[in-house]
Amino acid sequence: MAGTTTSYVVEKLVGSIRVNPKNLIATIYGDMLVPHGGTAWLGSLVKMAQPFGISEYLSRTTALRLVNDGWLHPTRVGKLSYYSVTDEHVRNVIAYYPRVYGEPVRKANGVWWLLLTGAAGLSTKAYANLRRNLLWSGVGQVAPHVFISAAEDIATLEALFEDAGLHGRIQILQAAATSPARPDLMRTIVADAWNIAALEQSYGDFLGLFRPVWSHLERSRSLDPEAAYMIRSLLMMEYRRIALRDPRLPRDHLPNVWAGEAAFSLCRNVYEAVLSPSEAYLADVVRTADGPIRGASAELYDRFGGLTPREWPTA
Repeated sequence: MAGTTTSYVVEKLVGSIRVNPKNLIATIYGDMLVPHGGTAWLGSLVKMAQPFGISEYLSRTTALRLVNDGWLHPTRVGKLSYYSVTDEHVRNVIAYYPRVYGEPVRKANGVWWLLLTGAAGLSTKAYANLRRNLLWSGVGQVAPHVFISAAEDIATLEALFEDAGLHGRIQILQAAATSPARPDLMRTIVADAWNIAALEQSYGDFLGLFRPVWSHLERSRSLDPEAAYMIRSLLMMEYRRIALRDPRLPRDHLPNVWAGEAAFSLCRNVYEAVLSPSEAYLADVVRTADGPIRGASAELYDRFGGLTPREWPTA
């Protein structure tokens, strides 16, 4: 990639990743704006979507859809519209931060949760919706109506059942192995319950997309703020999509070489490299009813185990 320009790297990424307007705006808020208060002028959102080929009309209609979904709350000040993340979704966003920005594996605690949905009296559609939400929450499935989780606590799953109106209708059991330790047997069970091969392939695809980006950033001596913002957006859209499906299983239950660990390290390195110029882009572009966005909370720099943003020379 000798002589490759940043614009070429960004164009190649945009051409390789399908940018869904809803996912983009959700990423802008969840990854970038929540640490700054979670509010932006609609004109700022329009401008931030334009580099990805998203029209003003589509940005506006997407923001309205997110309002209808309960994700955003609109405020009118004169002729200008401002959109803020609702309190409920701020809580939801912060709740999933550990799964996106946290270590991809953990130590075994020997405890498993079994979720039995067979007695809940669910319709076919309701069961399909619940199953989809459980799988996207990092839960595995071992049989019809039998799900398994390696979560350290089940508060998030209980909240999911509460939101679905299923409180008290799902039987939750705590289980622990009684047979002698068999890491190979658990790896087989885990691989089937969570489709580890598909998850590993997703991480492998992520590595294929962003390793060239990291190689370019390592050699670069400057980085345009808009390019940094675009790389950060695409990086987190792709990584979050995979990380939220990752159950964060104990290390000895995973393949000997786990692509999730390499993907986490790569994501952290790229994020750290683009953070300062992307934050400069936000400060320049994003406006609130009170003026420029406020400074970021400390949480931003605690991500990925603690960040030391790369300082790029000023132009």
